Amino acid sequence: MVDFWQRKLALKTFIMALAIMLVTACGKRDRDTTNLVGNSWLGYQPFYLQHHLHREQQPSDISVTMLMSDVSVIRMLTNEAAGAAMLSLDNAIALQSLTALDLCVALVMSHSVGADAILLHPNFVSYLDSEEPIRVGMEDSALSRYMLSRWLEHTQIDPRRIERRIVLPNTHLDEFARGNFDVVVAYAPFAQRLEQLGATAIFTSLDIPNEIVDIVVVRQQVWQRERDKLLALVTRSWDQALAALQTQELQTMKYLEILTELDGQQLQTVMGLVQFYTADESRVALVSDYPQWFATVAENLVKAGVQQVTRDLPVCDGVL
Repeated sequence: MVDFWQRKLALKTFIMALAIMLVTACGKRDRDTTNLVGNSWLGYQPFYLQHHLHREQQPSDISVTMLMSDVSVIRMLTNEAAGAAMLSLDNAIALQSLTALDLCVALVMSHSVGADAILLHPNFVSYLDSEEPIRVGMEDSALSRYMLSRWLEHTQIDPRRIERRIVLPNTHLDEFARGNFDVVVAYAPFAQRLEQLGATAIFTSLDIPNEIVDIVVVRQQVWQRERDKLLALVTRSWDQALAALQTQELQTMKYLEILTELDGQQLQTVMGLVQFYTADESRVALVSDYPQWFATVAENLVKAGVQQVTRDLPVCDGVL
């Protein structure tokens, strides 16, 4: 079973690496193509599905690429191989605060209502409330550190028990089978795959309402230069992509099963853990809710020691 997953993961890793190489090369060859990148989080799938199945619904000079981790996404942004990215709000605030990328928010895509989780390995169940060290598998990202800090705060577990182990999402299943972590920070669809193998969710985004929000960010320079096509992408194209998912078009759902490695019934369950926003709902949220979301997440990033200070992350000009 493990060998089977290893072969699948190796193939997916190769495909993702090839995608990065192709997108990077494309970015160097064609300055007019804007690359939108993201990880394989369920909330980003509408854009990926549309790009593969209904490419004509997106502006012709937009490239949409799914990468294997937040680390890859951030690397593409910082080396200017991508002009836009799909990120969780905490990751976006951290990136804005640590770099000179000068990002703005173009779209609120979704927020997690249980799809992000801390999961417990069954071998560690009897040790969680002890004084034993806790080996935490996690991606090296602001989102993982944010989830971990909020879990520790809620459970009042002594942070000195934590031993962090960097685990990329595409290696979760193998690391789980080897027993290389006691708990792991994961998100859909990886969290659901871990649950299939016996992991138990002990803390989710439902415990921190409206804190795990996913957005599209764009480098301000790119937005100013290419605003018309990017605005079309985050309004008309996004609504079409979202409609195809929400009406559960047969072709869309079949392709989503392939991308997530979840069957139809599992997908029905996990889709209920994500609340999507249409373009109009996004604009409303950016006016009414975004200031509080930003303040809450920024405060918790500082409290958790992820950031010493945070920098403002404005809405892109012309979105509202």
